[in-house]
Amino acid sequence: MSAIEFYNPSDIGTTILGVTQINKLMPFTSVNGVFISNPLIKIYNCNQLIKEYSLTDGLVLTGDNTNGVSKTLTLTLNGTDFISYKDRKIVAKCSFFGVGDIEIIFKISVKW
Repeated sequence: MSAIEFYNPSDIGTTILGVTQINKLMPFTSVNGVFISNPLIKIYNCNQLIKEYSLTDGLVLTGDNTNGVSKTLTLTLNGTDFISYKDRKIVAKCSFFGVGDIEIIFKISVKW
């Protein structure tokens, strides 16, 4: 079953990731809403899945995951994971609040 893409998922722009960069943190903070039990961020080159982040690999949830309380889901990126994609923009699709839904997208510009 493929992910359901919101009619208009939030595009938060582009982040730059150097191929030698280690442990670049990207926090996503929410007060209203509760993160699903297995939030995912999937990274694509065109339509090919190249990396997936979950709570067991690259995502960390801090704070009380309760509606009305501030909590943060933090993604840790390493440039070496994307060295094959240098000088390209790859796309991240985030599923945080509804299982399989894509609510947030952003681009990663991989640089030397």
